Amino acid sequence: MPPVVNQGDQLLIPLLDQENKAVHIQWQQDLSARSADYFALTVDNITTGQQQTLLSIFKTDASFSTGEQVPFFIAAEFYKNSTKANAKHISKVGTEEPGVTGMVTNAEGYKITVDSNLQYGQKNAAGELRFVVYHDKARKPYQHRFIETAVGSAGAGKAQEIAKSFGFGAIGDSAGNLAKSFVGDYLHTF
Repeated sequence: MPPVVNQGDQLLIPLLDQENKAVHIQWQQDLSARSADYFALTVDNITTGQQQTLLSIFKTDASFSTGEQVPFFIAAEFYKNSTKANAKHISKVGTEEPGVTGMVTNAEGYKITVDSNLQYGQKNAAGELRFVVYHDKARKPYQHRFIETAVGSAGAGKAQEIAKSFGFGAIGDSAGNLAKSFVGDYLHTF
């Protein structure tokens, strides 16, 4: 199974909403404890999606993607509305994509291109269960820190969604087994 995301692909990062809750990632680096908050999202790879054009009832064209779903972790300081002044905030590195709700055009999310600003983790060299991380690359957490924390701290519904995006059907068979697949491996840069 090829990876669901590769360098050059475009991802649609949804706007921050009240349902998104940060997860706290902890790791050891340079003999000291480190931690940071991240948002665990499931985003759409619009490159792999088939763009379909719809003619809405208001005779305006709107498109949506049916692309692959990609697990995506973004550092809180690059995503929260209160940190938009940050030069690496998603609003500064992505292109705002409009969505259409009835007669009102509003933002749907930010389109970003997968490049060396992003890192990834995966189960094996074949790219199975690949996920993407957007953060300060000076941080060096192991891949499994994202999996354990995201699945373990999410609410039941969100945990099920995250587990499904990593290829597991039930939460019970995902957290421990999945984390073991990533132990001791740093994130890779695209």
